[in-house]
Formats: sequence, structure tokens, C-alpha cells
Amino acid sequence: MIRRLPPTQVHPTFIIISAGEAPVSTPSAPDLRPTPEGEIEAISAQAKSPRASAQLQALTSAAGDDRLDHKLLKKFGFDPKRFAADQARIAAGTLTEKSALEARPLSPPSGVTEVSWSGAEADRLRAIGEKALQSGEVAVVVLNGGMATRFGGVVKGVVVVFDGQSFLELKASDVARASKHYGAEIPLVLMNSFATQDSTMEHVDERRGLGLGDDQLLTFTQSISVRMNLDGTIFTDDKGEPSYHAPGHGDFFESIVRSGVLDDLDRRGVKTILFSNVDNLAATIDPVVIGHHIASGADMTAELAEKRKTASGEWDKGASPVSIDGHLQLVEGFRLPSDLSPIDYPDLSTNNFLFSLDALKQDIPLERYAVKKKVKDQPVLQLESITCEASGVLGSDGKPLLDLNLIRVPRDGVNGRFFPIKEPIDLETQASTLKERLHAGWRQRDEV
Repeated sequence: MIRRLPPTQVHPTFIIISAGEAPVSTPSAPDLRPTPEGEIEAISAQAKSPRASAQLQALTSAAGDDRLDHKLLKKFGFDPKRFAADQARIAAGTLTEKSALEARPLSPPSGVTEVSWSGAEADRLRAIGEKALQSGEVAVVVLNGGMATRFGGVVKGVVVVFDGQSFLELKASDVARASKHYGAEIPLVLMNSFATQDSTMEHVDERRGLGLGDDQLLTFTQSISVRMNLDGTIFTDDKGEPSYHAPGHGDFFESIVRSGVLDDLDRRGVKTILFSNVDNLAATIDPVVIGHHIASGADMTAELAEKRKTASGEWDKGASPVSIDGHLQLVEGFRLPSDLSPIDYPDLSTNNFLFSLDALKQDIPLERYAVKKKVKDQPVLQLESITCEASGVLGSDGKPLLDLNLIRVPRDGVNGRFFPIKEPIDLETQASTLKERLHAGWRQRDEV
């Protein structure tokens, strides 16, 4: 039986659950009162000119702006107080594209472990990962949010990859195969957005729960924000309509807690979460990789791959591991110096992570960066937070909130773990290779 939680709650959670099981509780809606004037005034004092200061005072709180769809914003957990404070920082000139650049000295990271699938050490780590899988201590989180713009307005997760199966079906197939092989249910969790939720759930219904058990598939939605003009005021198109967006996958940390899904996984006995993009099907459930994370004792493990040049001759773009002030962390590509040497910094984050569930129970506050985009050829700013940046968040004691472990994985071959499909042309050129990789990897896992 398929039963869904009411969509009227903040971060509505649709969970396929068996009859009689209690639904996950969801906290009440956020306070939509305007930002206290003192917060704006404090930032106003930092404004670079009297004009900027006056502009700050003229900013209208999103909570009181009649142009906005407040029902939509409330449904998906919009935070008007934080938004107003960010508007003020943009108007004051303290939140810009340049302010996102990492100004502290960088040095190459140390302690990156090369993953191997053969030998005594691989056997030891595989046994650790297999034990966790057999004990039902592993869950999979797939990022299925964003704005559904790169595949012609179609939600990427529902696009067919090969043999009539979509990205989501292939992710679910990996979970189903591993669950059967290890004799324990592995929950699959989808993080959707306001732009992908409806199409995703229709697809789930059409494909009969993606072939998973009645209570094996869980979903929650990331939050929502509003695009701005370059001066921090709310952007509207030629029809006077605001433009909404999903504010990056970094709000995974807050959203999975607020939705109640993290508590649900905790009750099920999950201890390790595998995290990957819906378009990277090579990020399969691998006991060796899981063993690396568990054996390290770290809160967060990042899978790295070698940087390569694209067909245009440019180096891959994305986060890189660095050392800053003696702390190992990942820094997103747009925050790094443009002349960062690929020789000294040869690794790229695949956006495949493993998290220890207990570490995600704490507040992990991420900075939201101002990113320039275009809407119908009009320049806009939108606020985004990035998952990898959690590795650089420090606690009150000056130490990282999440202890980071770095492993280097191959991009190609039977154990290749980085086959991102960002555009339709990628799918056309890589579908057959990806099919070979998946089936070979599944056969290898089943034979062990």
C-alpha cells in the first residue's frame, strides 16, 4: 500500500510505507514574520556609501512582498529572515561573487588514500563494509533536486538512460540488487526540489515504486529561494513575476533533519549514508568504499578522482581538496583561484560522499554564496550552498565539525565511480559505456 504524508507541511515528505506504520513527524512551519529591523541596520552600518545604506533601509522583507507566492514558499521551507539578511549583505556589497573567493593561503592536502579492490587490505575493508550492509546499517541518499533545466525542462531523474530504465530506476536497481545480495533492506532516499517533486512522484507511481519494498523508498524536499537583481532587490520578469530556485544541494544537511527523514533512518539502525548525484550512476553501493569510511572513523568521506581536460581543452571544474590553516577540507571550484595548479592539486571531488549518521544530527551551518545566472537573458543573483563546504565548517573550539577522510577512486573500468551525465550529449555518447560499467560492477559484487 502506498500512503503519502500531507504535502502541506514544511519540507513535505512523501514516504512509501506499509499499512499501519506511523508516518514520520514533520515540524511546524517556519516563522514568516519580517526580519527584525536591527539585523538590517547592523548590516547597513557596514555599507560602503550613504546610497547603499539608504538602499538597505528600502529593502522590503520577502515576508511582506505581495508579488511572492507565499503558499509555495511556506510549503518548501523558505526562510524570509535569512533571505532579508542576505539581501542586505548584497546591497551593502559584502556578499558578492568576489567575496566567495577563498582568500586564505592554500596548500596541497595530505593523507589521500588510493582505493584498491585487491589484496589483504581490500579484503579487510570489504569485510567491514559487508558487515554493515548485512546488518542494515547503510542507506543511500540521491540528489534529485535542482531546477530541471539541463534536459530541456525534463526532470533528469526520469529520463531513460538505457533499456527503458531511467536514472532513478537504475539507482533503485542498484539498491534492490544490493539489498537482495546482503540480505538486508537498504533504504533509498531521494532529495527532491519544488521543481522536481511532482514529476518524480508521478514517475515513482508509474514505475511501481521503482521496484523497491513498500517502506524502502523515502523522499524529502530541499528548500526554496527567490532570485534577485544585482542590487539585492527581488527580480521579476517582463510579466512582473518573481523567479524561484533551489538554493544548491548544501541544504541537504538542514532539510533531511527538518523533514524527519534522518530520525527515520536512525530508528531503522542506519549508521552510514552514501550520498551521490542522480546523474552519476557509477556511484554504486560498494562494500570496499563503505569499509574505507567506517574504518577511518571519520564523519565524512569524500571520493576524489583525477582531474582531466574536457573536449574544449579546459580542466574539469568542481571542488578540490586543500589544506587551510592546517585543516583538511574541500573548496568548491568557483571559490578557488583561477590559476590553481592541476599538478599540485590533481584531485576533483566526485560529489560522492559517505556520512556517519550521528554526525548529521548537529547543526551544520553553511554559507550561501551569491551566484550570477541569467533568466531570459536578464542577469540575476541566486543564493547557493554546496555540500562539500561542510568539510570547512568549524565549531566553537576552532576544529572542523565534520572530520574529513579523503579517498581516491578510479573514473573508468569496472570500479569506476565517476560517470556524470550533465547534458543530453553526455547521455548519447556514454550510455553504452555506462551500461557496461554497471553490469560489470554488479557481477563483480555478486561474485564476492
